[in-house]
Amino acid sequence: LLQQQYGVRMVRQTLQELATTATTTPDDSSLLLASGKEEAAVVYYRAGYTPTDYPTTVEWEGRSKVEHSAAIKCPDVFYHLFGTKKVQQVLANPTTLRKFCSSEEMATLLESTFAGLYSLGGDDDEVVNMALNDPEGFVLKPQREGGGNNLYHQELVDALKSMSKEERGAFILMQKILPPASTAGALVRRGKVAYDGDVVCELGVFGISLRSYDGATTPPLMDEVVGHILRAKSTKTDEGGVAAGYAFLSSPKLE
Repeated sequence: LLQQQYGVRMVRQTLQELATTATTTPDDSSLLLASGKEEAAVVYYRAGYTPTDYPTTVEWEGRSKVEHSAAIKCPDVFYHLFGTKKVQQVLANPTTLRKFCSSEEMATLLESTFAGLYSLGGDDDEVVNMALNDPEGFVLKPQREGGGNNLYHQELVDALKSMSKEERGAFILMQKILPPASTAGALVRRGKVAYDGDVVCELGVFGISLRSYDGATTPPLMDEVVGHILRAKSTKTDEGGVAAGYAFLSSPKLE
């Protein structure tokens, strides 16, 4: 489709292939594929988001080669880390948040939309006791994406009681978001109704941020909102994630 509509050729390569066959030019860090004649202008990571994607040091070498090249990365390592739960928890800290806000009013407005995010590991006895006393009010989250990795209810209790402080440091504790009154709906998969009952929705916003890292004051080349995604799931399901099979794509009803 990219080739037909936009004249853009797409090549699929693994991190291992990039490590062993791709090269970067010494003058401008262009990322050249195996032939040495084709430059990769954009690298979109279809994988590389889970620990199993890096079974050896070779995969890390492939990732490093791309990151140090002039190719546009989607996402680059900075935005990849920004999506981790631990970084989100740190950024939600009021002191940290204010460093990125132009006014106190903006910081307060942003804070009003946050659920509670709490660090684990180290001096975390108070946080752990808070969760153990009210396990239905919290979610235990590892540094993973895509759904199916969070711990709820008794699993949360068992994990907090069995893990060491060091092991808990790989997680954060998040206040459970309590959605508004549910709405009846039918969820369809492959043309058949997979669930018919109360559902809850989550709205996500797509954005594009294209920037150069020449300096801290360099303005972004592009920073725009470009679309949205609405996911619906059964109110009986704690997890989310369309790819993981927990949620379904939906559409907003505008009135």
